[in-house]
Amino acid sequence: MLSGLGACTAATLKMYAEHKGWPLDALDVDLVLLRDDGGDRIERTLHVHGALDDAQRAKLADVAERTPVTLAIKSGLAIDTRLAAEERP
Repeated sequence: MLSGLGACTAATLKMYAEHKGWPLDALDVDLVLLRDDGGDRIERTLHVHGALDDAQRAKLADVAERTPVTLAIKSGLAIDTRLAAEERP
């Protein structure tokens, strides 16, 4: 499940950035499945590489929340998405 979510996230965000003409050099998606008394959830961290501004980075995080696999999983499992610290070339 995590590999499908990661692949869908990466592919969708790369296509979105390409469509917009944004300078996305690379994208890494880290995923962790956490299980505790509060229930199961996924933590997703996006590592965005390239000369994108803060608004573009935020938009990519927003788009990640609406990928097809994200929407399918969210119907039964929480997914918390966050951006990693900005990495500038």
